[in-house]
Amino acid sequence: MSYFAKIELRMDNTGSSQSRDIDYVKKKFEKALELHETGNFDEAASAYQNLLQINPLNSLLLNSYGTLLYQQGNLLDGPYIIKKSIILNSNTSIFYNRLGVIKRTQGDLDGARKMFTRALFIEEQYEANLNLCETYLEQRHPEAALAPGRRALALAPNAFLPHLRLATALRLVGKFNEALAEVEEAKSLNPLSPDPYIELTMSNIGAEKGEAALNAVVRGLILAPDRLDNYFNLLGSLNIWSEGEGKTSQLSTEPKNLEIKRLDIPFWGRCAIVANRNNSLVWFWHGVNCGRSNLLEQGLSSVKRSILIDPEHGNSYQAISVMFQRCGALKKAYFFATITKRIFPNIGGSPHLLWEACFALGQEEKGWKHWARRFEYDGAVERHGLPTKRWLQIEKLNGKLLVCSEQGVGDEILYLSCLPDLLKQHKAIVVECDKRWGPIFRRSFPEIIVVPRQVKFVGEDSLFYDYNEITRKYKIGAYVLCGDLPKIFRYDLKTPKNGSGFLRSNPQRRQIYAKYLDKRPGQIIVGVCWKSGFAPSWPSIYPRLGDLLEFLPNDKKLRLISLQYGPNDSLHPAESRSLARLETIPDLDQVDDLEGVAALISSLDLVISASTTVLHLACALGVKTISTYYPNFRSTRGADPMFENCYPMLDAGEVFCSKKVSKRVGKTVRQFLSS
Repeated sequence: MSYFAKIELRMDNTGSSQSRDIDYVKKKFEKALELHETGNFDEAASAYQNLLQINPLNSLLLNSYGTLLYQQGNLLDGPYIIKKSIILNSNTSIFYNRLGVIKRTQGDLDGARKMFTRALFIEEQYEANLNLCETYLEQRHPEAALAPGRRALALAPNAFLPHLRLATALRLVGKFNEALAEVEEAKSLNPLSPDPYIELTMSNIGAEKGEAALNAVVRGLILAPDRLDNYFNLLGSLNIWSEGEGKTSQLSTEPKNLEIKRLDIPFWGRCAIVANRNNSLVWFWHGVNCGRSNLLEQGLSSVKRSILIDPEHGNSYQAISVMFQRCGALKKAYFFATITKRIFPNIGGSPHLLWEACFALGQEEKGWKHWARRFEYDGAVERHGLPTKRWLQIEKLNGKLLVCSEQGVGDEILYLSCLPDLLKQHKAIVVECDKRWGPIFRRSFPEIIVVPRQVKFVGEDSLFYDYNEITRKYKIGAYVLCGDLPKIFRYDLKTPKNGSGFLRSNPQRRQIYAKYLDKRPGQIIVGVCWKSGFAPSWPSIYPRLGDLLEFLPNDKKLRLISLQYGPNDSLHPAESRSLARLETIPDLDQVDDLEGVAALISSLDLVISASTTVLHLACALGVKTISTYYPNFRSTRGADPMFENCYPMLDAGEVFCSKKVSKRVGKTVRQFLSS
C-alpha cells in the first residue's frame, strides 16, 4: 500500500465528511511538491492549504507545509507545524531530519545533532547521515563526523558532498593522505565546483605538500575569484611551500608548475586584503610575500598593519625586523629583533637577526655576544651525551676535542675554515660533519678523525643529536660547536691569509674533469650558481640569471659552466634562453656526490655564486670566488672575514638589488679577464 493510500485511510478514520479519490489526492500532493521543489512557494503553499482542509491532521502534509513556511521566513509557524507533524507521527525519519536542519540553521547544534541521531535511529538514510556529519564538523568534533560521513558515502557513493565532507573530517584528524583521496573523488564528480579545490589546498597544506597546495589554489582562484578562502589559502600555501619543501628538499624547490611561477603573489595578497581587511594574518602573509618579492615598502606597510590589528602575533615583529634589515634600516631591525627575543622567546629567527644587525652596524663585540647565544630559543635542536666541558681557547685538554656540526652543509665548510688554526693548538680532534664531506676532510686533514652527524629522529619531524657513543669510543674530553670557531679565531673579522684554500679535492677526479673541460689556451672557465637549491629563489636575496648574463662580458675566451643544483624544468622562456648560454656537466650529482662537485670546482678558474654551499666550497678549495651577497657575518670591513679569495659584491649596509649586484659582477669579471 502506497503512502498516499495511508493518507486516505487516515482521512476515513478521522471522519472526513468528504470522500476523495486516492489518485486525485496523490496528484494534488505531487503537484504541490513539484511547486515546492521548483521554488514556486506561494502556489505550493496554496496547494498544501487546500489539501490540509481535506485532512488537517495528516502528518506528511503538515511537515511539508511547515518546511515551506520556514523556507519563506516564517520562523514561528514553520517549526511549530513541523513539531506538530512529529507529534502526530513520531516514527518518520525525514520529519526529525527536517527539524534538525532548522535547529542547525538557528545555531542550536546540540538540538540538531539529537534530531539527526533520532532520524537515523528510525531509518538509516543518506541525508540524515550527511547532516549529522556536517553538524559534528561545525561543532569541531571531526572524529565523531567520520562515522556518519562514511555511512552517507556508503549510501550514495556517487554523490559529491559526502566525499567532500569526509575529506574535511579526515584532514582535521590528521589523516591527510586519506583526505586527499576523498577530495580527489569529489573533484572528479564536480570538477567545476571551487569547494574541492579549497579542501584540496587545505589537505595538501596539512600534508606539507606546498607545491600541490599551490596547484590546487590556482584552480580555486580561477573558479571562484570572490572566495576569501582562496586568497588566504594562497598565502598559506606559499608559506608551506617555501618553509616546508623549500627548507627540507635536497633538490631545487622552484615550483614545477609554470602557471604558479607566473602568479603575481603580491597582487593576490592585495585581493585577500580587500576581501578581509581586518584579518591580521592576511596582512602578515601579504607583507612577508612582498618582502620576498623585494617590494620592501609594501611589505613594511602590511606587516605594520598586522601588528596594529593583532599586537600579540610574535612572527609579525620578526617579519618587520627582517624587512627593516633588507631596507638597510639596521638600527630599526635590531630594535624589533630585540622585542621579538624578549617577548616571544620561542621564535628562533631573532638571534640571527640580532647578531647580523650588530655586525652590519660595525658593533662587532656586541655581535659576537649575540652570536654566542644563537641557539637560545625554544625549539633549538637538543644535544645529548656531550662531555661536561665546553672548550675555551686558553685551555689545555686531556683527551680528544670534539668539533660538533651545526646548521647546513655549506655552513660546516664556512665554520671549519678555522680548522687549520685549531690544529695549531690541539692535535687530537674529532670532527662531526655531514657524511658527504667525510672523504674530502680525511684527505685534507689526515691527522683528524671524521664522524658523520650524530642525529637521531623522534617520529617524523623531531630530531636531536646523540653523542653518547662517540664520546665513549673516542674518549672525548671537551667539545666545541663548529660555529664557535669563527668567534675564537676570526674575532677581529680581519681577512685571513688562506687564499690557497684548506680543502683538497680528489686529484684523479679533478684530472677527469680537466680532461672533459679541455681548456683551450687563453680560455677562462667560470662556474655560475645563482641561487640556493635548498630555498626558494626570492628576488630579495638571489640575483636573476638573466641579469647576471646581461652584464657578463660577451667574450669568446669566457666559458660559463652551470654549478646550479636541482632541476631546471618548466622554466620561463626567457630563463631557458639565459640557461642556454651555460654549459652543463652530464651526470654531475650535486646532492650526494660532493666529492665530484669539489673536483669540478677545483678545475675552474673562477666561480660566481650566491650565498650557497657552492660559494663556501669554492672558497675552501682556493678558487677565486665572486659572491653576489654580503661578506660573511655581514662584516663592515669590506673584504670577507673568512676567505681571502672571496669577493663580495655588496657592502654590509647596502640593500640587495639584482641589477646592481649583476653589474658589479660583470665589472669584476672584466677586471679578472684583463689581469
